[in-house]
Amino acid sequence: MNAAATPMRGAVFHVRYPFVRCIATVCGEDGPEEIPSWRPGVSIENCGPYGEDTECVANGEGAMILTVIDVHKPGRFPTRVFFTREFISPDGNRFGKRGLRMTTVDAFRRRAAGYQLHYEVEDMGQ
Repeated sequence: MNAAATPMRGAVFHVRYPFVRCIATVCGEDGPEEIPSWRPGVSIENCGPYGEDTECVANGEGAMILTVIDVHKPGRFPTRVFFTREFISPDGNRFGKRGLRMTTVDAFRRRAAGYQLHYEVEDMGQ
């Protein structure tokens, strides 16, 4: 679906999204244990000869799924988009809070157009 189009009720947007590797603590049979996991977003790393520059780095790519629940124009205020957001990790696991979110149409279009920062994907070999 074209991100420039006005979001309509029931529309689903699949957006390519960067992920970084992290360590998650989960409850196992013998108590808490740490496992490798994925976190949406990028890490900021110093680069350049003296570390004066930074770059955004991801360890893999997955997806963000935006589902439009409703679009509403409250009187003289900007049109609002009510939506839910989920992620699909590079391993294919689907996760995310399914709470209702709300933003303006312009902000939703920017979000549905893709990740806003330029990033490089560096595979960690995991």
